[in-house]
Amino acid sequence: MNTYAFLVKAKAKSDLKSLFCWFSAKSDSRAEREILNKLDDAEIEVGRGADYQLPVRTNLHVVDDLPAEGVLDNTWCDRYELGDDGLTWQKIATVSPVVIEEPAAPVETNAGAIDQKVDDAMQWPVAQMPMRSLLLSQFISEEFTHHATAEQRKQIAALEMDTDNSYVQNMLLAVENADGFKSLSTHDVWKYTQAVKTVFAQDKRHELGAVVTFTKAWVSTPHIDRGLLVKEWASGKRVTEINRTPSGANAGGGITADRKSPQTILNLEYEIALGLLARRRDFNIYNVPVDIEIQANGIMNKMDNPEWLATRELFVSTPGSLDYSRACIIATVKTTPENLWESPFRHREYLNKVMTESDHANPDPLIIEIACGTSSQPMPMQVKNDEDSEADSVVSDITNAYVDEQLAIDRGEFVPDISDPADPKWDHTTETTIHFEEAADDVQMETTVTVESKTDSEVSTSQSTDDTGAPAVTLTNAQILASAAPELAKAFSESADTEATDESAPEYPAYFEPGRYEGLPNNVYHAANGISSTQVKDARVSLMYFNARHVAKTIAREQSKVLDMGNLVHALALQPDNLEAEFSIEPVIPEGAFTTTATLRAFIDEYNAALPPQLSADDIKALLEAHNATLPAQVSLGGDKDAIGIAYLELPDEFKRIVGDDKSFTAAAMKACIKEYNATLPAQVKTSGSRDALIEQLAIINPDLVAQESQKPAPLKVSGTKAEMIQVVKSVKPDAVFADELLDAWRENPDDKILVTRAQLATATAIQSALLAHPTAGKFLTHPSRAVEVSYFGFDDETGLEIRVRPDLEIDMSGIRIGFDLKTISMFNVKQPALRAKLHREIIDRDYHLSAAMYMNTASLDQFFWIFVNKDEGYHWIAIVEASPELLELGALEYQTTMRAIANAFDTGEWPAPIVDDYADELNDFDMRRLEALRALANA
Repeated sequence: MNTYAFLVKAKAKSDLKSLFCWFSAKSDSRAEREILNKLDDAEIEVGRGADYQLPVRTNLHVVDDLPAEGVLDNTWCDRYELGDDGLTWQKIATVSPVVIEEPAAPVETNAGAIDQKVDDAMQWPVAQMPMRSLLLSQFISEEFTHHATAEQRKQIAALEMDTDNSYVQNMLLAVENADGFKSLSTHDVWKYTQAVKTVFAQDKRHELGAVVTFTKAWVSTPHIDRGLLVKEWASGKRVTEINRTPSGANAGGGITADRKSPQTILNLEYEIALGLLARRRDFNIYNVPVDIEIQANGIMNKMDNPEWLATRELFVSTPGSLDYSRACIIATVKTTPENLWESPFRHREYLNKVMTESDHANPDPLIIEIACGTSSQPMPMQVKNDEDSEADSVVSDITNAYVDEQLAIDRGEFVPDISDPADPKWDHTTETTIHFEEAADDVQMETTVTVESKTDSEVSTSQSTDDTGAPAVTLTNAQILASAAPELAKAFSESADTEATDESAPEYPAYFEPGRYEGLPNNVYHAANGISSTQVKDARVSLMYFNARHVAKTIAREQSKVLDMGNLVHALALQPDNLEAEFSIEPVIPEGAFTTTATLRAFIDEYNAALPPQLSADDIKALLEAHNATLPAQVSLGGDKDAIGIAYLELPDEFKRIVGDDKSFTAAAMKACIKEYNATLPAQVKTSGSRDALIEQLAIINPDLVAQESQKPAPLKVSGTKAEMIQVVKSVKPDAVFADELLDAWRENPDDKILVTRAQLATATAIQSALLAHPTAGKFLTHPSRAVEVSYFGFDDETGLEIRVRPDLEIDMSGIRIGFDLKTISMFNVKQPALRAKLHREIIDRDYHLSAAMYMNTASLDQFFWIFVNKDEGYHWIAIVEASPELLELGALEYQTTMRAIANAFDTGEWPAPIVDDYADELNDFDMRRLEALRALANA
């Protein structure tokens, strides 16, 4: 419960006393209703025509003479008055009589009191403070604030100088060491302080390193994932980034489990490879033999093992996959039935049954024994009741039939007949339920399945009992069929269609009665009944245009997704919490991501340099030549007969086969003997050719060396297109982040939001900062009684047509209701003396005064202002322009004239074009003077 205080100010002509009341309520809206109820019970009227103005919320001033809770007190304002900020109460100063003997003392005292009163009422914009002071200004505030009071500044200074406060000092040191923190918006700084308070209890001491690590992770994490990061840290998981599955679910991480460091995607792939190798050989999973490690790395590097690829895909897409222990992963992969990976659906079903680990840091001893091969027991699964077991059996039969049928289709052995939707094979009347349920810490999957007679009926789901867990996954029979048999699903989907409804979505009336409505979404307001000021402006273009666009709707109004800087500034300045719902911000390229071809080439070169060196062609040739040198030399067959004869005489006796006289010793006979001898000598290997050819020769003499050489990873290619080089890097670093892929995913824009680049966001943020730092605009935009985008519905008094308006901002200041419109302009090249005239022309040309008049009449506003901000980069000046009574009168008359024309067109059905009569084009005064000058020249 919060405490609220209200002032109900009496109007001067009433001769009544103002009222004060305070009480407790659950929310701002309830408090505003409660004060109106109290006034109604006391038969006190407020607002126009009444003796009292509308209630104004103030700060509660706790003093001894505070009236009782819930009482409308009329004496409070006799003793206390509001300060300059309109919120803080202070005692009404009574001037002490001047003492003649010491005239200076009372005067100084009174002046000092006045100075103190002014100082207490002053506020300073936090955006102009140094970063440390700005951080502490948000740290001491429970709500986001743009200004700090004098008292808060004293508190900030004290905290900054308090070296004994390790909590604050650690936070200050952490932000100094976090790159990018100083570029955060003030609102993000406040969010950071709330995150620190959530993760690190203020009544405990914390390590500086932990605060620094969290701060760096928070700053580098995209906005959409910061809440999840805080949740992980609050639960004890010190993750440095949020890993997500392809579906967007949290992949977990941040806990070491039974490892020496937290799990990563790369290490997950390594453990899957170990699980496959553990089928053929038992080994200690916590002390992996070198040869097993080499084989596992080979599976990962080559990426040609289909079972490893299929298993990796399932694990990576499983929520919480990075939280499981090494023992659980290896045991699961090791015990997966043979060839089950060929059916992704059945493979997933098996994993959901066996991945039941509840304490990742202390795996079940039986699981460790199975992983290491010291136990022959089967992999433990979840215990189910009889109904669940029967349901699993039924769904298993059905899904197995789908898978077998799809495999037969793939082999060309069977073509299903789907021409008859009434075929019995489509009627599965057995009814069970399917749950993929994930708890917060144990990521425990539980599987049951529902298959109903209604072919595409939605399968029942349940939500995890732990609110911090991921939501249960809802499957339909069509999704089951799509996973098991895509071709069957494609054909069957043509005869069935499902429509999902969001029961939690708020409902809005088809017709809005006259009144004030807060919180209407843009699409609801723009589709609602009533003529808006934009439509009136269209009618001023021509009634024909109004009819084509809003009545006949022959001119389609398409929502452009091209960035409008005005819309972005509007969202940041007025509704920053809605920024992510409407805009898609260009992702921040994380440090270490691959951005250019040069970074890809640098990584490849570094990777190749770290590989074990391979034998070069020269190295291999030297080995071959050395081997040849160890072999007996061949006897030469060259030379004349005498040389051949000498070579013959050197042969062993058993090869000297010539018998007879000298005539028998011919050169041919001796060569034959030499050749016979040479044939008995070991053959020399070839020492020429390509490296591959030399490797083949080396395998003849040293096969072990060649086998070792083949185990060495091949160097990566260093040439090709950027896309090809990205694939090369992915082959050895699957978890690499590529700027091109991040930006491509952002540009695909699946949520159909408005794309905003970082440069555009920086410009808009600078404009937002300028607006909030402006002494007048900043107070308007952050005023405690402000209301943003409130919708009003009513009737035009003269024509009776329904109308609707939606001012950007409205503020109730002591019963005076003020409306505002925020407008971005581009006037960087307009000279200063002409700016006011240019702004006036902007108001008139764009019919801003007409809209203001409609706002004033329909929303019962007392004053209206425009907040103009120049959007040109680096030149964000601001002008606060009030709509004068004459300007509003002009807008009202133009608006009423147009409404009469619209009403007449509805009555007659005639929507005239902008020009309906033929006419002769006449010269204006300037053209007439030119004509006369040229006539005189021609007659001279």
